[in-house]
Amino acid sequence: MHSAPSVEYPAGRSALQLRFEWGLALAWIATQLAWWLSLQGAALPGAWWFSGLLGLLLGLATHWRARSPLQGRLRWDPAPPRVAGDPNLPDPLPGRWIWCSEAYRQGTELAGLNWAIDLQHHVLLQLRNAAGLSWWVWLARDSAPDDWPALRVALVAWREAGRRASRRSR
Repeated sequence: MHSAPSVEYPAGRSALQLRFEWGLALAWIATQLAWWLSLQGAALPGAWWFSGLLGLLLGLATHWRARSPLQGRLRWDPAPPRVAGDPNLPDPLPGRWIWCSEAYRQGTELAGLNWAIDLQHHVLLQLRNAAGLSWWVWLARDSAPDDWPALRVALVAWREAGRRASRRSR
């Protein structure tokens, strides 16, 4: 199998994520309003107030976090072609992922990349570096449509290599 081509892709807050957060906020408001209307003038229970306060705090936290969303670039560097040799050696990983951002200007090699959600035009990934720090990023096709196919090939190559490695370890 040929390795996936080298690709660098912008990552960060997605318009889909923003729409999802707004949808959750509107659903919470509608639920609170329906609950309030169902009480028909009776005293509001403590659970209603707790739900209201919790929803408001979560909404404020989400808004505060969105002020400076995580932005960076995810880079795939394919592994060099393998030299024919001992067939007993395990297959190397097909490449490596590198995260570049304001915090990691020189880039940090990722120890793990978990594919959480795949909606074909949007992908949610959990990235983990060697120090064990983990963060979530959205990749959207609209960010760099010409590079999207190469990114998808690299993601699939990485996932398949992980599956093969886990089958060998059993």
